[in-house]
Amino acid sequence: MCLCVETIRIADGGLPSPEILALHRERIDRTCRGLYGLTGGFGPEAALAAVPVPPALRSGVVKCRVVYGPSGIVKVEYQPYVPPRIGSLLAVADDDAEYAYKYCDRSRLTAWHERAVAAGCGDALIVRRGQVTDTTFCNVAFRVAGGSPKVWHTPAEPLLRGTMREYLLRRRTVTVRDIPVSALTDGFYDLAALFNAMNGFGSLILPVGRIMSAL
Repeated sequence: MCLCVETIRIADGGLPSPEILALHRERIDRTCRGLYGLTGGFGPEAALAAVPVPPALRSGVVKCRVVYGPSGIVKVEYQPYVPPRIGSLLAVADDDAEYAYKYCDRSRLTAWHERAVAAGCGDALIVRRGQVTDTTFCNVAFRVAGGSPKVWHTPAEPLLRGTMREYLLRRRTVTVRDIPVSALTDGFYDLAALFNAMNGFGSLILPVGRIMSAL
């Protein structure tokens, strides 16, 4: 049975807000039910309590990885986090891309990331059956050009329903919409935002014109 991972942002040794922790718990429960056939999962607080943040990492932003499977938590590990710099994306087509759960095995996504880097881009933007989904490690949203107030759309069918994506949806910062790849070149959107559990909304933004095509 494949293992999954939950990535949790730790800042100055402190846990995320109760709202964010609840979203992590919901995803763990959903994974345990859907992938492992279990009636319940575990709270991320239990993993963090079992293996506390090392004293040397209680300053700054730290990435916590909780690896788990059908038998429960396998390991908890921490590492200092350095935010990525993404200046451009390479749009690639993969109609069979599937990442409904946060699997430890990211080999397919890693291969797309490496192809994008080889092409001089920061990451790959995966297009599935003509619809924009995610980059290899972030959910995405696109700003409607010329809108006031500003409107951001996130793909209705992402590869992964991330915790930050769900947080933004509940706060109505972004709204879901089918985003055909043609919308990236017809002027409908002007900016792209990348976000995940480690990178909040607004921390990774680039012009839509910086999305190159390998379709």
